[in-house]
Amino acid sequence: MEYRGKGDSTSKPVSGLSRGLGFAARSATPFSRREVVQEILKSPRVHDALSALAAREGVELEGIVKRAKAGLESLVAEQNPWFSRIFDRVLGPMHTSAFSLNVDHGALRELEALSENNTLVFLPTHRSYADPFIVTKVLADTALPRNYILGGDNIGFWPMGPIVRRSGAVLIRRSFGDDSVYKLMIKEYLAYLARNGMNIEWYMEGGRSRTGKLRPPMYGLLRYLGQALSLERSKSVVLVPVSITYDQLHEIWAMAEEEAGLKAKQKEGISWLASYAKMQRKWIGTAYVRFGEPLSLTDALAQSPDNNWKIEKVAIEVFQRINKVTPVTGPALATLALLAVRNRALTLPEITGLVHPLLEYARQRNLPTEVVDELDNHSGIESALASLVKANVVANYAAGREPVYNVRAGSHNIAAFYRNSAIHWFVNRAILEVILLQTSLEHGGSNVFDVGWAEAHELRDVLKFEFFFSEKAEFKEEMRAEAYILSQDFFDKVGDPDGCRQMLYEAPFLIAYRVLMPFIEAYSVFAECLAERGDGAVDDIPALLRECTVVGKQYVLQHRIRSPESVSQELFKNAVKLAKNRNLLDAREGVGEDRRALKSYLCDMVKAVTRVEQLDIERMSEMESGSEQ
Repeated sequence: MEYRGKGDSTSKPVSGLSRGLGFAARSATPFSRREVVQEILKSPRVHDALSALAAREGVELEGIVKRAKAGLESLVAEQNPWFSRIFDRVLGPMHTSAFSLNVDHGALRELEALSENNTLVFLPTHRSYADPFIVTKVLADTALPRNYILGGDNIGFWPMGPIVRRSGAVLIRRSFGDDSVYKLMIKEYLAYLARNGMNIEWYMEGGRSRTGKLRPPMYGLLRYLGQALSLERSKSVVLVPVSITYDQLHEIWAMAEEEAGLKAKQKEGISWLASYAKMQRKWIGTAYVRFGEPLSLTDALAQSPDNNWKIEKVAIEVFQRINKVTPVTGPALATLALLAVRNRALTLPEITGLVHPLLEYARQRNLPTEVVDELDNHSGIESALASLVKANVVANYAAGREPVYNVRAGSHNIAAFYRNSAIHWFVNRAILEVILLQTSLEHGGSNVFDVGWAEAHELRDVLKFEFFFSEKAEFKEEMRAEAYILSQDFFDKVGDPDGCRQMLYEAPFLIAYRVLMPFIEAYSVFAECLAERGDGAVDDIPALLRECTVVGKQYVLQHRIRSPESVSQELFKNAVKLAKNRNLLDAREGVGEDRRALKSYLCDMVKAVTRVEQLDIERMSEMESGSEQ
């Protein structure tokens, strides 16, 4: 195989059981699970901590020790070669046969060298149940040791639980509230793994993304690991951001129905596993595995006395590094084009006309576009559309004079999932378009970086639970760079209202309504439901979320909101985080007014994004008229 250094990738379709036969089954655990439990419990530090907990709770130490032992016994994993082979050769193919792999081998070689003197913690994105099996398969072809994978005990059912626990999977209770003993055992087990130089893996989003983009990080395990590093000396711990991007997923249909409130999530069990394995037999596309720039957790914590604050900053930085290596895929660009036209069917040349400017923009910014080079011609775009048609995401009507394509009814959330894998690349551009047009209309064209900056930052602040923005100063520089891409004469024209509008009118594409509308509409539905609570406290968040869902469905049917994908539990939950961040959930003087202010702001933003759409329709119509003449 020819290697081309950093960024080199290969794609090899393999299917069935033969895919798993190449998996390595390497054991890195020198002790049995029982010996590990005994070693941790006999530590003087652990004994002192358990004694303190017993005194605090007013119970006998013996009872606390029993709880600690039971917790550890449920947590501790081993890497038994025989069970690892079952994991690799049976469970692996059951989860991964639907995909070819496209992997950055240059980055893997760098990680091999880094692993010699550091403990590596792999932090992949989470889109599919297949994710840990794909990471295991990728690492099996390297000199890296097998990871200890931290996951939820929802997969602890027989026979999966016994197999994965003996293959290096650490199954953690999905909920343990204020169980301080269990929390202590998690921290101590992480300390044990780090002390012994074991590589670790977990999914910081806390669950599979239902929208296709990164979810806000869960800080718990990273905080426990940081605390563990402060307890004892160990090898330096380095975090490895990992992006796993799929052309398509079989399981996304079930996730979309769960997100829309149409059905409850199926509980994992033997029948679920059989159903999932059957579904995964059908090849559906490529999984792209990319590795972001590693980040030393040891160094980061040493530079800050406030570990809690630093852990949050580190988590955000990891996710930003994931975004930087996430490739732009064909399905992402195709759905980005089709979701923008309100269900109108498009011809292949029309879709090409929408995709090519986006591809050119991506290359202008040096984004990772190597996997979509084939989209430069009609046949490449047609191939991407054909895969979406085959998956029932896109409809193709070919009985007329020429084939036309549109998103199938009921498939908007699916299309949005694929679009959202690349949406983070276009968010700053979208904010610039909205603020530029709004500033020109409402402030007489005053310099956008004098008047519009505050508005850009306010919109950024509203969306901070959806996207991972840079720090304020860096964000401002990024917006300046976007301004120059929009027009080399941006700062000469921005002081004139007509000049602002003309820059947008002459742009190769406008994207604000394609990127921002689903999120702004979802938040506006939430803000309306919240505002109706007046000045009262919101004690029942699930009831508020249910109300958002039913109101959102009504508004979609009435065409009061344009994006069916706006009716999303994940988006509504992020809106709850925004409200909590602004102290809008508790009863206090003036809270009703603040809630109404948020509702009003979001309604204004919907109108502002709609104005960009109307301008785009106007400019496209004129371009079409000009081409006909």
